[in-house]
Amino acid sequence: MLASISKFQTSSLVSRGIALATAALLGACGSGSGPHHPPPPPPPSGITYDVVQLVADPAARFRVTPRGINQFDMVTGTGARPELPSRAFLYNGTRTIDLGDFGGGVSQAFAINRCGHVAGWALGPEGDIPQSFLYDGTLRRIGTPGVFSEAYALNDCGQMVGTARFGGQGHAFLFGGIMRDLGTLGGRASEAVDINAHGMVAGNSLLPGDIVIHGFIYDSRTGAPLRDLGTLGGNRTIARAINNAGQITGWANNAAGAMRAIRYHNGVLRDLGTLEGDAGYASEGFEINEAGFVVGISTAFDNAQRGFVHDGATMHPVILPGASFGEALAINAHGTAVGSSQTLGVQHAVSWTLAEGTVDLNTRLHAAPPGLVLIRALAINDKGSIVVASNNGLVLLKVRP
Repeated sequence: MLASISKFQTSSLVSRGIALATAALLGACGSGSGPHHPPPPPPPSGITYDVVQLVADPAARFRVTPRGINQFDMVTGTGARPELPSRAFLYNGTRTIDLGDFGGGVSQAFAINRCGHVAGWALGPEGDIPQSFLYDGTLRRIGTPGVFSEAYALNDCGQMVGTARFGGQGHAFLFGGIMRDLGTLGGRASEAVDINAHGMVAGNSLLPGDIVIHGFIYDSRTGAPLRDLGTLGGNRTIARAINNAGQITGWANNAAGAMRAIRYHNGVLRDLGTLEGDAGYASEGFEINEAGFVVGISTAFDNAQRGFVHDGATMHPVILPGASFGEALAINAHGTAVGSSQTLGVQHAVSWTLAEGTVDLNTRLHAAPPGLVLIRALAINDKGSIVVASNNGLVLLKVRP
């Protein structure tokens, strides 16, 4: 499988030139915003993993988002080889399959729900025009054939979000049987990047004048207009992820123009700072769990970069001792974060817990295949299963009983 994978194509609005400025499936859906519960206790220390090979291809590169694994250890994402088109794939718990396309030879997948349904986009025979899809055993086109659209996320109720062309402009959409234009914050373009179990949507939009970009939140239960997340004193705020409590993370420029990781909740936008305090140069939030823990990266003025977990009060570093680079890409409900750390040019996949700090996942494998090196941990579910890019393709780490 994935013999036909090629170089990834960037699917954001920015890279496609319609940029944002300078830069019932399971039955009833949830109806409340959800309480802000404290996190469950961390998993015990010293856990080890069995290795499941999803795709054995040392030449391929893989993109799996934090929403690319569900609670049944089903995994979706995109594989790429330099000479062939990118392909969306699904590991269905037994085998890895190519999800196909609409006749254009290219597809990408971004998210999977509890049912094993996948959201993404594929090219059709019309040319280089992405078309959103829902895969539920069959690759189903969402939206109007021949009209640009890309789906980025979905929830267990079957609601999908992304960006699509409406009246000649790229706007955020919500799909729940029909594709609905969510509009903008006054500018020409917008995108929806994530949706929670209650139909609350996080995204980004141009403001009037099409120069400034702000993150937004939209609540499909009320249908009220997009709500601007505000700023930290600068001119840009970017939303990346939303949890079931309606908390959003991403980043915003402060009054001095520096990027800062953020947590937004109930109209309040909070600057999470950096690991270096006032001496820090920049930080970005990538993901947020149900307890409001945020993971991302923090960069110092000397360009040294470390991953972080912000637990609501403290920003903790995610990096191995003596390493020059670190990143935290995903986090589960128990507060286990995953990412990578690099020392002397050698990158290893890592996990982080409050109890153990940063751990090289290569040291936690049971009966690992000879020569296997775990390079970058991409996603984790609440069972603790981790999707990892390795020197021999994509693997799934499953916690040993």
